Amino acid sequence: MARSADAPPPGFHTVHERSTALTSPPPRRRLLSAGLLAAIAGLACFLAVASPAFARPASILDDATFRSDVLEGLDKLYGMDFAGADEAFSRVDARYPDHPAGPLLHALIPWWNLLLDPQDTRRDAEFLGRMDEVIARAERRQRRDPDDLDGLFFKTGAFAFRARVHAFRGRWLRTAQDGRRALVNLRQLRKRDPDNDDLAFGLGLFDYLADVVPRQHKFLRPFALLFPRGDRARGLAELQRAAAKGRFVQTEAHYALFQLYFLLENDLPKATAEVAWLRQRHPGNSVFQVEEGRIYARWGRWAEATLIFQQVAERQVAGQPGYSGALAEEALYWLARGQMASRDYAGALQYLDRLDFLAGERNYDAYYRAAGRLRRGMAYDALGRREEAVRCYREVLDLPEAGDTRDRAHDFLARPFAG
Repeated sequence: MARSADAPPPGFHTVHERSTALTSPPPRRRLLSAGLLAAIAGLACFLAVASPAFARPASILDDATFRSDVLEGLDKLYGMDFAGADEAFSRVDARYPDHPAGPLLHALIPWWNLLLDPQDTRRDAEFLGRMDEVIARAERRQRRDPDDLDGLFFKTGAFAFRARVHAFRGRWLRTAQDGRRALVNLRQLRKRDPDNDDLAFGLGLFDYLADVVPRQHKFLRPFALLFPRGDRARGLAELQRAAAKGRFVQTEAHYALFQLYFLLENDLPKATAEVAWLRQRHPGNSVFQVEEGRIYARWGRWAEATLIFQQVAERQVAGQPGYSGALAEEALYWLARGQMASRDYAGALQYLDRLDFLAGERNYDAYYRAAGRLRRGMAYDALGRREEAVRCYREVLDLPEAGDTRDRAHDFLARPFAG
């Protein structure tokens, strides 16, 4: 049966509804599912051991200037000041030429650009090339000294990052292979420093996802056999520890907790608390701003959600760094959803017109093109414009799958959306 406009927004289901309808953009769902196979977030691998808490050979991480430059660069990175981040990371390059830290740090910039539009593959080659360079430099160090710590953990970070990109693209065997390499190395690092709070992030993320994701995604179960058994409760506790006490991975830990609470735990109060921390700490981060809007929409607080998504759309038009066309499309989609929730179908169509324009500028089929086209058909149905609605539903069937858009288009072709 076709849904009415009173149904909760896709992806913002109530506690009693576990619908898969447009739960979230496929790239975001893959990011979480990939966590099981990637085992750890690459940023954690790189920075988690940056606190010299244990005896070891001389390392770049013993350099206070290096740590200061990295923290400055990360702060600018999360604030979408990519030029400022690049400047801070370039100081590391100049100070330590030929060290694996350089290409890994600089790769964080295309990585965050990828997060702004996960469907855009144009930066994949650049990013993966930097990871290959990190691994090559790290292995040269390890050939000279098998106990070289820098070689171990920078290579660990590269494997984890590379696994995450493979997961974005559905290359699950490569994801599993690189993720397993990263996990083995991370556990070696943990043995050397069991009290390191930053390391708790990667291990906690693995523990949680290794336990939860195979039960929710059957297609990943064969790959999960390549990894040790996880533990949901222990994973959450480790992530909370990293978020509270971590020196370098606090933001990553809070964002991971938000995603887990929001998409897998269905715990809105905790998800809201995590996104509030992220927004307060990094007010200029467009990704976190969109997540806040989605939280408000899920609560059914459309007035607050509308203000946030309008700001995202306006900042994209103004060309503010970090506000990509992909994020603007998502904002426009939810703005249309808000109008439909109040039965203003003509107002919804205005936002969907802008969404269509943005999606048409891209050289690939954007996720929200299909989702927006379905909503356009529903709005036309509600306005009594059945012929135009049917055209939209048929266009959805010709576009790549986006959530359950095709199934719903079939439903509405058989029975008009009632409004």
